[in-house]
Amino acid sequence: MSYPSPGQSGAPQPAAGSAYSPGGPYPQPNVLGKHPVPGQRRNRGVLIGIVIAVVFAIAGLVIFGIVAKSTGAGGFTWGLVFAFVPVIPVIALYLWLDRYEPEPTKYIVFALCWGAFIATLAAIFINTEVSHRLAETGVGGDRSAVFVAPPVEEFAKGSVILLLALVRRKEFDGIIDGLVYAGMVGVGFAFTENILYYGRVFNTLSEEAGSDAGLRGAFALFIIRGVISPFAHPLFTSFTAIGIGVAIRHRSTVVRYLAPVVGYLAAVLAHAAWNASASWAGGGGFILAYLCLMVPLFICLVVFALVMRSREGQMIASRLYDYVRFGWLVPQDVPLIATLRGRKALRQNARRYGSQAEVAAKAFQHNATELAYLRDKIVRQVIGPEALETEKGLLDELRQRRPSVPFPPMPAFAQAAPQYAGAPVPPGAPMGPGGALPGPGGQGAYPRPQDGYPPAQSGYPSGQPGHAAGPPSYPPGPPGQQGPPGGYGPYPPPQ
Repeated sequence: MSYPSPGQSGAPQPAAGSAYSPGGPYPQPNVLGKHPVPGQRRNRGVLIGIVIAVVFAIAGLVIFGIVAKSTGAGGFTWGLVFAFVPVIPVIALYLWLDRYEPEPTKYIVFALCWGAFIATLAAIFINTEVSHRLAETGVGGDRSAVFVAPPVEEFAKGSVILLLALVRRKEFDGIIDGLVYAGMVGVGFAFTENILYYGRVFNTLSEEAGSDAGLRGAFALFIIRGVISPFAHPLFTSFTAIGIGVAIRHRSTVVRYLAPVVGYLAAVLAHAAWNASASWAGGGGFILAYLCLMVPLFICLVVFALVMRSREGQMIASRLYDYVRFGWLVPQDVPLIATLRGRKALRQNARRYGSQAEVAAKAFQHNATELAYLRDKIVRQVIGPEALETEKGLLDELRQRRPSVPFPPMPAFAQAAPQYAGAPVPPGAPMGPGGALPGPGGQGAYPRPQDGYPPAQSGYPSGQPGHAAGPPSYPPGPPGQQGPPGGYGPYPPPQ
């Protein structure tokens, strides 16, 4: 093997064919750049995950040790059994609510573990200490349950929602995400708390009248806490989540600071009213509070969540039609992404071609949904200019995924497929290079059909295996001319 001669002495010269121009700066070998080492980001994520898992494991051992000491072995076992029964159904309901853009499993598990271990551990130490101090002055523990436990517990639960909103500020999309995390942390908190309550009842009654009496007492309490009111803790924390969700989607600085505070105060008030009815009102007052407070609040929250999910679908459709106007999507894509029936239809059709096709369809829907949420944040101007580069990356990824998705032969809902022939050009509008229409505020340019990208097709993409071509046209969308979208214009497709 031979090496080139060192050449003339003096300043180093670029080699033949070098990208460095004569007289330009020459790279210094002793200067380290900012390029990350391959795998560095992944290794950092694994390390953080290990640290979090260790912290949760230690907190779990501590809190379960405290609970087991308070309830005894038999009480802890039966408490664990009864407390686990409502966990799966409640989690399933919250995951069913989050169907457009499901939260990553690792964050769902993180919220659950935070509620079960961290929040309960902090609450039990503070509540116990305050209760002891109040008892020293002759004040009963009921006041601690009404005036101390609600603010402490709601802060311990709500803090993880705020933490996730800050850490995942680019992916945390608003109220629905907040409600899902509120449900997870509330379920985890109620799980550990219920073990304590069920176990104490079992242990106390077993010592007085035998294990059968203890089991009957624990079962009676399970009916009240696990069957009649399993949503109590998720319901209270939902107020904090709604406040954080409003703050995420609002431009006003005042609203962004006040909304979480107002939501937290509402959560504390509802929690305190519930504890007061259980502590001071007696059996009849507790039932009255349940029927007049908890049931209406729960019904209102369910209706509110369903309305917000419906509006979520409308928002996704509206933002995706922005990209239809400029040729990135065809109109018949939108109902397959923005409606639950359409999403199911695309996945069922893809399943006929195998698991890889189904994975491709799910990835296409997820990618388009993320793009719609990002577009909404850009239009609302609640995200920085770095979102434009993210938008371009999502658009490129969406275009690359399309060939591997087996679309159905016709749209899921014909009435949701308006046709666009490209972005309308206002009379006298200034034209950019290549005939492009500049975007609002000088941010990029809106691509026109003749700029290297074909106009929207009149029918749905055809040629899928075993399917004939779709019909040549579909009924138009809502009446009224569609103008250019607000906010920044989408990046033009790659040429």
